[in-house]
Amino acid sequence: MKKYPRGLVSFLIATSLILTIPSCSSKKSGKEESNAASQSGSVNEDTAQNESSSDNMMSTNMTSSENSAPSQESLPAGTEEIEATFLGVSHWGEPETKKENADSFTYRFDVEGREKTYFIDNTKKDSSGTPLYPIQNMLKEGYRYKILVKDNTIVGVEEFKSESTQPFQPVVSGTPGKRTVLNFIQTALMPVGTTLYVFGGGWDWQDTGSSIQSRTIGVSDDWVKFFSEQDVNYTFRDKDDDPEKRDPKTSYYPFGGFNEYYYAGLDCSGFVGWTLYNTMNTESGKEGYVVSSTKMAKKLSETYGYGDYSGTLGDQDPDRYRLRPGDVVSLKGHVWISLGTCDDGSVVIVHSTNGYKSKAGQPGGGVAIGAIGYTKDCQAYQLASRYMTEYYPEWCSRYDLTLSDPDHYLKIEGDTAGRFTWNTSSSEGLSDPDGVQNMKPDQVLKICFGE
Repeated sequence: MKKYPRGLVSFLIATSLILTIPSCSSKKSGKEESNAASQSGSVNEDTAQNESSSDNMMSTNMTSSENSAPSQESLPAGTEEIEATFLGVSHWGEPETKKENADSFTYRFDVEGREKTYFIDNTKKDSSGTPLYPIQNMLKEGYRYKILVKDNTIVGVEEFKSESTQPFQPVVSGTPGKRTVLNFIQTALMPVGTTLYVFGGGWDWQDTGSSIQSRTIGVSDDWVKFFSEQDVNYTFRDKDDDPEKRDPKTSYYPFGGFNEYYYAGLDCSGFVGWTLYNTMNTESGKEGYVVSSTKMAKKLSETYGYGDYSGTLGDQDPDRYRLRPGDVVSLKGHVWISLGTCDDGSVVIVHSTNGYKSKAGQPGGGVAIGAIGYTKDCQAYQLASRYMTEYYPEWCSRYDLTLSDPDHYLKIEGDTAGRFTWNTSSSEGLSDPDGVQNMKPDQVLKICFGE
């Protein structure tokens, strides 16, 4: 059986959602991100699920115009308000449970100790007639809701708040909306060590744009709670990384083309999108930044005008690629943030990766400080190992730091992959009053961790 995350976020009501589709890019095209990455081999992180989404449709912005459910007296005729715990979509993992069949899905709830199933109203659509799935984008397994039901169909939901949740305090904190390179890096470090890799994490349920969590200021309580409920046996897809043991019915992986566990963690593009959102904004619910990992670096330059894009890193000669702190690098199937190049040419990075194996041998990982180099003697590995071990002991009790191979992590393939560097003289992107772009990784890390 799956472990269902239990927790909460702020109240939202589906019937009062305001929905818009900003003009930005959609998710991963083709099978660009297909298998679990081995840090010493392939860097494929996130399998494509929706090849048909347009590049001009990225984030579905969902905000609530009210913060409380309608009273019993104001309920529409024939509508019943029920308190229930969400248990998941019926027939999860079955061959017929595919996104294209979403209108026929039923959803399981615990109502006063008895399991009941309901349909969901999918009539809300964008201007092109594409369903927006606002209710699915608020449902999280194991969480308790007030649901509004009419004719056995859910037409609205409201999440109950927990009475015991304590605010999460990250080791390193960024400042929302502070547009500097240093703050971008500090923000990227906030989910480190407490957010697991979930394929589709940070994407919306329908897999076309940003989730509510990746457009929310601060580290999501959902990520922290899911991490706390898992252990060394967590696997993002197949037990023991063995396709022969694949069981879609018990996996967190979205085999059906929709992100049932969009809220539980972050994949690589979800992580970078969340970091960008929290750096560029001071409030939740605006347009998101989550796009295809392979396209992200180019879009930051060409769509947003934040800086310079290059389709090559030169070659493996560090004097030519010399990645700066804050650079965003898109590979074929992965995206990561540079913390700078060491004197020996190795690179310190922060990313969300499924390229780890837990101490129980299970494939997974999440948001972590990593290293690109040829041997564990390289300076980047020593720095990453030191900071992860010292500041994130719970993470390190589950995972050993792995070393990313430069022949893969510095290899640019395709016409959209490449390197993005912030233009700090432009008013559109980030400034660099701290001179971070000219620092070495050890200097950046000392500042971020207050050493």
